[in-house]
Amino acid sequence: MTDNSQQVLAWKTHTISYNIGYDKLKDSKNWSSNFYFVVGADPQLGYNTSFQDREPTDWQEEMNRSITAVEKINALTPRPQFVVICGDLVNAMPNKEEKLNELQVKDFKKVYSKLHPSISLVCVCGNHDVGDVPDKQSITKYRSEFGHDYFSFWCGGVLFLVLNSQYYKMNKVEEMAKEQEQWLKEQLTKHKGQRIILFQHIPWFLKDINEEDQYFNINKQLRKEMIEKFFEAGVTHIFYGHCHRNYRVFYKDLEMITTNAIGNPLGNEPPGLRIVKVYQNNMTHTYFPFEKLPSFVNV
Repeated sequence: MTDNSQQVLAWKTHTISYNIGYDKLKDSKNWSSNFYFVVGADPQLGYNTSFQDREPTDWQEEMNRSITAVEKINALTPRPQFVVICGDLVNAMPNKEEKLNELQVKDFKKVYSKLHPSISLVCVCGNHDVGDVPDKQSITKYRSEFGHDYFSFWCGGVLFLVLNSQYYKMNKVEEMAKEQEQWLKEQLTKHKGQRIILFQHIPWFLKDINEEDQYFNINKQLRKEMIEKFFEAGVTHIFYGHCHRNYRVFYKDLEMITTNAIGNPLGNEPPGLRIVKVYQNNMTHTYFPFEKLPSFVNV
């Protein structure tokens, strides 16, 4: 498999081409200074429960919210090191609604290509991006549009790992899932004890590690095995999307944060973004609705 050890995507045009953007980061394994990044989730162009009678090709409401997100991010001072979108970039699944998926992906890129050129964009693979039951074709299609579905990068002395959580949720592509698992094992073994932060789409659990299996979490037996593995390797935080709500839970000292949807929240909180400040010995994060997002970030 192609080496995916340091991939961060950042589009500078409205074409489907993209540039490797980790050269713009504090791309170092050594700590240098405080920095921050922005977390968003579920732009999900094409999904809005408020417009059940709209045309299938009308996702202007969600696009407008993503446009607002990009405008708010570009107005931040100083600029963040990167922006990560924790999955469900679009709503139409490539193995169910291929044509709609292509149109939505085109519009996603059109909007997020407006991010300031100094800001790297990190895309996380969601279930809608590859299908609830992904197959080789849908995974290959995602990779052709967005690059690797799992990868790592360094920023300011921190190792960031991006996972395709659909391999854990509904797996009919065993060979691809095994490739990710082997890669992950190598990463956790090689960098054990290093400061590690994970990004994925589906949460391992929402409130309790022993909660029953459901749509918004991952199989109980597997979740216990994986979370303990992460904790032992030194992972400090895991960021999720998928739930269209905000959640914060812990397993021992491992903190797990779910961020509300940009496109269509399902709870009481309005759409927004999370600002994550990284310090030498700790990290803080705050969710802001768009209208309350500060223009200046003090790190």
